[in-house]
Amino acid sequence: MNTLHTPTPPSPTLPTQPAVPLTLQWKRQPLPPLQAVQVLDFRAGEIALLEVEQGRVWVTCDGLLEDYFLEAGQRLSFTGPVRLRVSAEGHRPARLSWAKHRAVEGATYPPAAAVTVPPRAAAVPTPAPSALPRGVISAA
Repeated sequence: MNTLHTPTPPSPTLPTQPAVPLTLQWKRQPLPPLQAVQVLDFRAGEIALLEVEQGRVWVTCDGLLEDYFLEAGQRLSFTGPVRLRVSAEGHRPARLSWAKHRAVEGATYPPAAAVTVPPRAAAVPTPAPSALPRGVISAA
């Protein structure tokens, strides 16, 4: 009796890469009250990261209907290409830190599209500015 034996191919495995620490260069953007809206542009393939250091900041993204109001300690990220418009909300000054970077495979942060933000963002605990928290907010 002839039997045909077809070996089962091994399951594909994904290469495991060590976590890559993400090094960011943060820029501080003072936002005085009642000042004109400031524009931040990010190219395709860049991820825009925003963190409010002080005050309350209004953020809107060209092409999206939602506006975002972030309090001190809250973060927001967008995947480029994107044009963001930011200003202090109300009559108090605010300070925004922002960074941009290229998407890095294996980096120790969630992908930009992992979580979406409701129009009024919820608070996110803020670690040191050099790394993103696991619960980073994204508006991609």
